[in-house]
Amino acid sequence: MMGSVSKQESAGELRLERKILDRRDLLILKHDLCNGCGICAEICPKDSVNMKPAVIKNGRLPHLPSVDIDAKTCILCGVCAVFCPLGALEAWVNDEKTAMFVKNEALPQMIKTIEVVHEMCKPDCGVECEKSCPREAIKVEVQRKNKRVQKILSVQVDKNLCFYCKVCEYACPYEAINVNKFLEGSVTIDIKKCPKICQVCIDICPSKTIVTSGKGKVELSQEFCVYCKACQNVCPEEAIHVTIDRVSHTPITSAFWITLLEKFASYQAAAKELAAKSKTKQESIIKSWMY
Repeated sequence: MMGSVSKQESAGELRLERKILDRRDLLILKHDLCNGCGICAEICPKDSVNMKPAVIKNGRLPHLPSVDIDAKTCILCGVCAVFCPLGALEAWVNDEKTAMFVKNEALPQMIKTIEVVHEMCKPDCGVECEKSCPREAIKVEVQRKNKRVQKILSVQVDKNLCFYCKVCEYACPYEAINVNKFLEGSVTIDIKKCPKICQVCIDICPSKTIVTSGKGKVELSQEFCVYCKACQNVCPEEAIHVTIDRVSHTPITSAFWITLLEKFASYQAAAKELAAKSKTKQESIIKSWMY
């Protein structure tokens, strides 16, 4: 018996919770961190995530797409939280921030990191990392004298806000920051399909990597893209195509993971994972023969 799931929603978040004996499963959707990219709906194994379309008016987005989760069908597996590129979804098992399927080893943990080498920070850097962060996730503490920065005391990154877009890494003049994304891929934009007044992709992009050029055409900087697919899903002319070629994660051999990857990423990414799984299995068999 899985137990029933309760649902509570406020202006700030949506919470789904289930309590069974000494176990508590919790799923939290933070509305202010969500841009309605739709990845959660794409990968949900129970089709429990429902998307409300964006409102497009005069080529702009006065209202982003929004997410709702059906408590009657959701099993609180946490797949949506594992793949949420913006950290808008959190899964908890008791007091541990983890997904049920990760804890049961059906899914791997995503590898996404941001490292700041404080020794490389210099006072004349202009605290560009803090200024450039699209989510204000970085706070730099400085020591000043006569209003001039004398020393960088600390660089703090709020990992509940950071979505690993690499904007700060490129902004830092001394290469003191290194960011690892958990998703890599490619984005193509068919400029010929773009309406002249449309900027919906610019409005929805979380890292502000999509801009208009001096000629009014849409341009994208691939290095800052987090491959959330929001631009693709909101484009009224289907002019944008996002492909995910690599998912950075801890080792896993779950068949469910391969099935999910085939649904979520490119065929090449899934084939690579399947080949790695087959190699691991072969090595295991060989070892059993040897010993």
